[in-house]
Amino acid sequence: MKIYLQKLYRRPAFWLAILAAILYCSWPLAYVLNPAVGRHALASQLETSGQPFNWVFIGGDVLTGVVLAIAILLQMRAVWQAGRAVRWSAIGYLLFGLLAATAAIVPLNCDPQAGTCGVLWRDPYIIVHGAASIVSVIALLVSVAVLGIMAYRRRASRAARYTLGAVLAGWLLFGIGSVVEFLLHVTGNAMQDYFITLCSISVVVVIGALEYMHLTKKAGWPMPSQERQLQT
Repeated sequence: MKIYLQKLYRRPAFWLAILAAILYCSWPLAYVLNPAVGRHALASQLETSGQPFNWVFIGGDVLTGVVLAIAILLQMRAVWQAGRAVRWSAIGYLLFGLLAATAAIVPLNCDPQAGTCGVLWRDPYIIVHGAASIVSVIALLVSVAVLGIMAYRRRASRAARYTLGAVLAGWLLFGIGSVVEFLLHVTGNAMQDYFITLCSISVVVVIGALEYMHLTKKAGWPMPSQERQLQT
């Protein structure tokens, strides 16, 4: 396992994943560039017309999609040969990037929390933005879940299983936290900031896992005994 982790650091797609994660996880900048929105409103509000430095946040999401598209081009051959489940996982992270970019290009022009959006079906921009945001998150979750299931079914190394398990637990925690936040009418952006960070981590873990599969030259997770044989 250690040998493959060392090789992983030399893989361009892995570094592109880290770059995409940094670009997407731009919420800390909001507390400096636009604290009024960053502390209380939806992250999407940072990208609306008229908000200060909105181009920074729009650019970050758009570049996230571009970087992830380049990453999948680098992984395409290996992913396509690795089986249907692996392909679904790769498509999931690509959709996440492309739809995040789409939502940024078509930003909100109103504030849902303040109830200023009016009738949704009369504003196609809200529909496109909302649909792109929701589907992007679902696609990324599918991407992580597919690899997590594969890791446990194939009895992958402990580090691989624990890493994917921790990320999936993070998604579960977000779901529970969101319900609690809704029921207790909790205000603030802590849960939202946590989720954006979780998505960024998920991108790195997914692409890193796919690179790990390629390095082991197996169509899926190798068994621990297979790992030892490959290392020798």
